[in-house]
Amino acid sequence: MKKEKSVLHLCEGTLLALVILLIMDLYLLKFLQDPEVSYYPMLHLMEAVLALLVVTLALSLIQRELLSRLIVKAFRDITGVHNKTSLEKLVQDLSNRPSTFGVGVMMFDLNNLKYVNDTYGHEKGDEFIQTFTYCLTRILDSDSFLARYGGDEFILIQQNTSLSELQHIAEKLDSLVQEYNTRTTLPLSYAIGYEISFQNHYFMMEDLINAADKKMYQDKASRKIAAIRELAPSTHSRNTVIPAISSEALSEKIRQIQKSTGSSLSIALISTDIENFHYINDKYGYSLGDEILNIVYEELAGASFTILTTRFFSDVFVSIADITDLTSEALLSQIAKLDQQISQRIRNTYHVNFFRTNSGICFIPDAETSPETVLSCANVARRLSKKMIPPCCIYSREIDRQEKMQAEILHSFHQALKNEEFQIYFQPKVSPTNGKISSAEVLVRWLRDEKTLWSPAVYIPLFEQNGFIISLDYYVYEKTFRWLQKFSIQLPADFRISLNVSPLHFEEPENFVKKICELIRTYQVDTSRLTFEITESTYVNNTEAVNRVIRGLKQHNIQISMDDFGSGYSSLNTLKDLLFNEVKIDRKFLGDSLTENAKIVLQEVFHMLKRMGKSIVCEGVETEDIAEFLKKEGCDEIQGFLYYRPMCEEDFEKLLLAPGV
Repeated sequence: MKKEKSVLHLCEGTLLALVILLIMDLYLLKFLQDPEVSYYPMLHLMEAVLALLVVTLALSLIQRELLSRLIVKAFRDITGVHNKTSLEKLVQDLSNRPSTFGVGVMMFDLNNLKYVNDTYGHEKGDEFIQTFTYCLTRILDSDSFLARYGGDEFILIQQNTSLSELQHIAEKLDSLVQEYNTRTTLPLSYAIGYEISFQNHYFMMEDLINAADKKMYQDKASRKIAAIRELAPSTHSRNTVIPAISSEALSEKIRQIQKSTGSSLSIALISTDIENFHYINDKYGYSLGDEILNIVYEELAGASFTILTTRFFSDVFVSIADITDLTSEALLSQIAKLDQQISQRIRNTYHVNFFRTNSGICFIPDAETSPETVLSCANVARRLSKKMIPPCCIYSREIDRQEKMQAEILHSFHQALKNEEFQIYFQPKVSPTNGKISSAEVLVRWLRDEKTLWSPAVYIPLFEQNGFIISLDYYVYEKTFRWLQKFSIQLPADFRISLNVSPLHFEEPENFVKKICELIRTYQVDTSRLTFEITESTYVNNTEAVNRVIRGLKQHNIQISMDDFGSGYSSLNTLKDLLFNEVKIDRKFLGDSLTENAKIVLQEVFHMLKRMGKSIVCEGVETEDIAEFLKKEGCDEIQGFLYYRPMCEEDFEKLLLAPGV
């Protein structure tokens, strides 16, 4: 496009010059005619000068075009991806950042390029590289940066990523290459190594690249050993792993079976994977991992109900089962027995400490149901099976309802936030000594047309999984601070508001403290009224980051409460170095009624906390007996349905202003 524009400019300039010459010729011939004088030498001289100007202009345009194209090409390799210069610039930019958290590096080395060049010529070698480049470009997304930094070496820098995402990218590339290899006589082979920088696993950019490079060469060495073993004589066929099938080929096989069976058989699709298979590869090597994949394939294919078994990708297998004579319970039982059979064989053969398979099942109702839909449902059930005992799950209407509900929740979130459908609710806490409201915890409810859409127990875990909880938390903080700004004059002097903090905030603790301080300044909040609640599990799992947040907030006179104490993580070690101002005893600690042993434990915990100068809050209190016991033992605040349920802003304001409260 740029070349065409330059040529156009050149043509336009030339045409303009010719027009000027023509006008001058006409002028001299018509108005300056004198038989005594010859004007032609002067005319020819002017024409020569103008021609020289035209040529100079054309050369300038061509030079500018070439320079522009060189600048563009300076950052691209002949394969079309970034080159070493572009790579060095990005690495420098990333090195200048405050941290490299979430940055992953993947290194790739294309095998056998020298063999291809020597055997088939460099033209074929270039085609070999271009094919591998094409596979690499198909695994990229908006956070990817792919560069070629050697003859057959490539590097992928992935930002905003995780270890599982890098593994998924590696599996996707493996699937693409294996799919290509089924259609060629010159298969692709490559070595891969990857590493990522995250909390407690931090790398500078140079070290991150070196770590990935080291893993790539380790992979290259192991693949060479495996290749040598494949060339050695063998009495069995386990030298190569069962090849994976493409999604298109799998869909076609499912369609063929659907058509051939018709209504004569009841069939189901089973998706099976190996629990933490990458650990096996890491600990025992890829060669043994391949042998295990072959054994799993043999066992699945040999099951009495199996019509077809194939390896879909990585460690995921897909089977079509004849379930005509099987109830759902019988099918689950058969698959559970098959898992035990496979696991026992693997443990006996290779002495692997832990092994199991996970299976998801989707019944195929008729030939009209698309293979893609059936496969997707089976994969959903397989993911759910990982939390079940035995680890197998049948996709059901309830699962389908939950999946659709979760999809609707996630797709509705941003618009709901924009429409302010999330409302803050208050659950008061009371002082046991006089029964009066002393503080309140802020909760969030999703309301549309003044009706509750979903329980927080449904959408909060979802938002924590995909990161939406960060935006929701700041939204709640802002609404609360706005309420405090408006209502603070009418509040008792020592009244406090408690706000919950999601564990995700501790991935960037300094940024969280900075954001809170900005909101406090914006709404001129009296920080002595604020308490932030951090769960005990968050503290145990990320103690250093939590303590950084506590120290940062305490500098602004904000108190911190340990929420859910006693929910399953409590230990003397947890209490030993506690920086919290307050400890909030979980309802699970209290139970529906207090046994004598429970009372003894609570008394001792209260005694320790009091000696450490910590305030004590008990939540989930629903009976007078428990409330009376807590009052007697010196609990500072009680929260629960015995006193108040969560309520909207308007109702809470009325309650606070009511006489005697």
